[in-house]
Amino acid sequence: MTSDRPLVDAQTLTDLDAYIYEAVATLEQSGRPPTWAEIVAATDLDDETTSQILDELTEHGVLIRVPSDGGERYELARRDWSNASDPASG
Repeated sequence: MTSDRPLVDAQTLTDLDAYIYEAVATLEQSGRPPTWAEIVAATDLDDETTSQILDELTEHGVLIRVPSDGGERYELARRDWSNASDPASG
């Protein structure tokens, strides 16, 4: 499988990075990318920590921001190393 998105080594993620990433992957299974507020609620992390990690993951190409009515949503940039299934395949 080829992609225009960079390959990201999962081993370079911190525990909190991986926690946020997996929360996004899990929330995506509802059929749409999650909002920032949904990610905060799911992870129970403080607002500042969540925002910082989301910014870093987005900057490094792990997550992408998707425009949405009323704000932005976050989705996985790649699905080749997530434990979560691709919601489009189910």
